[in-house]
Amino acid sequence: MSPLAQLASDDQKRVRMLALIAAGLAVAHVIVMFLYYREYIGYEDWVHVAFFDLDEEESFGTWLSAVMLLYAGRLLLRRARSARSQDDPWYRWWFVLAIGFHFLSIDEVVGMHEYLNTVVESTRWTTFGAAIVAVLAIAYFHFLRALPSKIRVLFIVAAVLYVGGAVGVERATDWYDVHNQLDTLAYNLWTAVEETMEMAGVIVFIYALLLLKPEQKKKKS
Repeated sequence: MSPLAQLASDDQKRVRMLALIAAGLAVAHVIVMFLYYREYIGYEDWVHVAFFDLDEEESFGTWLSAVMLLYAGRLLLRRARSARSQDDPWYRWWFVLAIGFHFLSIDEVVGMHEYLNTVVESTRWTTFGAAIVAVLAIAYFHFLRALPSKIRVLFIVAAVLYVGGAVGVERATDWYDVHNQLDTLAYNLWTAVEETMEMAGVIVFIYALLLLKPEQKKKKS
């Protein structure tokens, strides 16, 4: 039986719906950018399509990302409570993850990581982000080992996708900012890659959490 087939019908629909919406928004972003930078859409018409720009705070993409991160946070909170009720020694680690994803959901809308660039102008926020990811990877090493192998692989894939987009691609596109090339087709296509990777990472993570049943937990060694 495939992993997706193991999900309840409602869970399958949620995962598929999120994936379809995310893919649709990524395609819409690319189409809009091509139309705008090839001058099929004039500057005066931009206001009518700006909400498809994944790089805008006030956009469908930002809304979807915030909702998905919040949904993942709620699933983690439910998992943490379930683990604590079953005397799972890892329940605190689930709680910390739940708090982290709630914070990421807020940050998606509020943009606190971008504010960090304003406060510390000499250092990009991606530097701090990479350091935090490294610390979390070390701290959660034994937590990951305690997970069922299928869930562990999905968690790692989700992390690689999300961090690769949020930190990796954003760091790689700093060149466009330094050289005042943000208002270009090339940069906005990279934005599609970055945001799609982030959304895909969250969807894979949600998928893994929905697969993780109480009877699959392992005791701390």
